[in-house]
Amino acid sequence: MSCQSKPGTNQIKSDVSAKLTYPFTLKYSVNWQPGDERNALIVLNCLKKYIAGDVKGAAENFADTVEFIGDQFYFKGKKDSLVTILTQTRNDMASVSKTFDSWLTTYYHDQKDTWVTLWYVEKWTDKKGKTDSLYYTDDVKLKNGKIMVYDEKIRRYPPAVRSK
Repeated sequence: MSCQSKPGTNQIKSDVSAKLTYPFTLKYSVNWQPGDERNALIVLNCLKKYIAGDVKGAAENFADTVEFIGDQFYFKGKKDSLVTILTQTRNDMASVSKTFDSWLTTYYHDQKDTWVTLWYVEKWTDKKGKTDSLYYTDDVKLKNGKIMVYDEKIRRYPPAVRSK
């Protein structure tokens, strides 16, 4: 681009009416739009209470029947049973913190579903003093202000390289 460029001549044109043929079949829809950010607030407040050790409070906005998917963990059942499991996990930690990169609330009109996706680092110290961290990408499905599905995916960090 030079100083003599004419305004508007460097625009990329695309044909939005062209039908795209994807090389894979989707399990879910690509027809989403920005969702109601109040749903993100529900999820973030849930996580804030979990960090504070208030697991029962964290589950306030869970549906009566909830699905929770984690690394080598799957639960589908009553909220109270999940609270018992999560309380045991949280009680093993002396402290927890989360640092968020971003979150996105989406609404899938054809599915009538709202999802909140979160990207963050969780750091914790267990009761023995060992500190660790993971990178999370969580997808949380909400209906009528209630968390129906909590699906967390993790990325482990490689071991630190020790200098000689």
